[in-house]
Amino acid sequence: MIDSLILLKDVSGVKGLPPLTEIEDKAIARLNEASPRVEVERKKQEEAAKARVRLVDEKGRAYGTGRRKCSIARVWIKPGDGKFIVNEKQFDTYFPILDHRAELLRPFTVTKTLGLWDVNCTAQGGGVSGQVGAIRLGISRALQNWEPGLRPFLKAAGYLTRDPRVVERKKPGKAKARKSFQWVLVHLLLSAIWYCWPLSDVISGSWISTLYSLIPLLVLKPVAQEI
Repeated sequence: MIDSLILLKDVSGVKGLPPLTEIEDKAIARLNEASPRVEVERKKQEEAAKARVRLVDEKGRAYGTGRRKCSIARVWIKPGDGKFIVNEKQFDTYFPILDHRAELLRPFTVTKTLGLWDVNCTAQGGGVSGQVGAIRLGISRALQNWEPGLRPFLKAAGYLTRDPRVVERKKPGKAKARKSFQWVLVHLLLSAIWYCWPLSDVISGSWISTLYSLIPLLVLKPVAQEI
């Protein structure tokens, strides 16, 4: 594009060509105008935001479900003085690690509503980190259900997105998902027998004496190098 403009500038005296400023203005206007697809998506988001209403049960609580790895959390929030109960225990007792408690309070910090809600939740399955992530997602969804206006802050922080990462399954022939078994000397000897000695020697058993002669070399040579 720039090379074309430079070329037009060099031959600006040719009849029939528009001025260079007019071409630049048209290019800038084309870049600035939004595509129809972007406008359609923006209108859909605005309509969805207008359609969101407060979802509260008969007890005046907002509900949110959170999942992370194998953990599932059910969270209820309502205006209060900052009580936080997890599986009928105080959350600082249930999560003794400070980083886990800070992770749970981040949705309230982002929305600047820390200490204004009473939280009651249940968590089951998975480990400690999985339950922390599940409860945090449930709190974020419950805040969104109580006040739809908090959604932009939670969405921008990434607290309304379900983390899809899970433990990778074990593979056949592997110790774990990616880890291989240790390569043992016996495997090396068996491979040498299989690929190096003729089949007739293997069947006759004459390879055994040769194998016994190779074992001291294979075992003692690395030891001598270490010494």
